[in-house]
Amino acid sequence: MNWKLPNQLTVGRILLAAVFFVLLGLYDAGSASGPVFLNVAFAIYILAGVTDVLDGYIARKYNWISAFGRICDPFVDKVLVVGTFVMLAGANFASDAASDSWLVGGMTSGVMPWMVVVIMAREFIVSAIRGYSESQGIQFPATSAGKIKMLLQSVAICVVLFQLANLPGVQWAVTVKVVCVWLAVIATVLSGFAYVGKARKLLVSNDE
Repeated sequence: MNWKLPNQLTVGRILLAAVFFVLLGLYDAGSASGPVFLNVAFAIYILAGVTDVLDGYIARKYNWISAFGRICDPFVDKVLVVGTFVMLAGANFASDAASDSWLVGGMTSGVMPWMVVVIMAREFIVSAIRGYSESQGIQFPATSAGKIKMLLQSVAICVVLFQLANLPGVQWAVTVKVVCVWLAVIATVLSGFAYVGKARKLLVSNDE
C-alpha cells in the first residue's frame, strides 16, 4: 500500500469513526454523562470531516492517488454517515414524550427508522449503478447533487448532536434540528433520482 499522508488520514478517520460510534452507543439521555459523550462525538465528527477534506486535497495536489484511497475513502465516508443515522434512530435516542409530533416520530434525534431505510436504499442503488456502469467502461463520477446531499447529511448530524447535548429544551433549536434532518432526507431522495436519471442517459447513449 502507498503509505502517503492521504492514506494515513483515511486510516485515522476509520479509528475516529470507531470511537465516534462507541460514544453514540454509550449515550443515555437520562445520564449526566450523556451530553459529554455527545459533545465529544460532535468534535470527533468535525475532525473526521476535516481529515476527509484534507486527504482529498493533498492526494490531488501531489498526485498521491492509490487504490487504497480510491476504495477506502468513500467507503469510510458512507459508513460514518449511514452508520450515524442508524445509531440516531436507535433505542437510546427514543423519546417517551406523548406530545412528540409526527415530524420527529418519537425520536429525540428527529431521525426515524424509515429515514434510515431511505438513506441506505439510496446508497445501495447508487453503488449498484456505479459498479455496473464502470464495469461497462462508463465513468460515473460524483454529481453536484451527491455532494450537496453529503453536506446536508453532515450538517444534520452535527446539529442533532449539538442540540441534544447543549440545547435539549430550547424550542428553536429543536425546530432547526428537525428541519435539518428532513432537508437531509429530501436531498438524499432527490440525489438518488438524479443519479438514476444520469445513469439511464449514460447507459442508453452507450448502447446506441
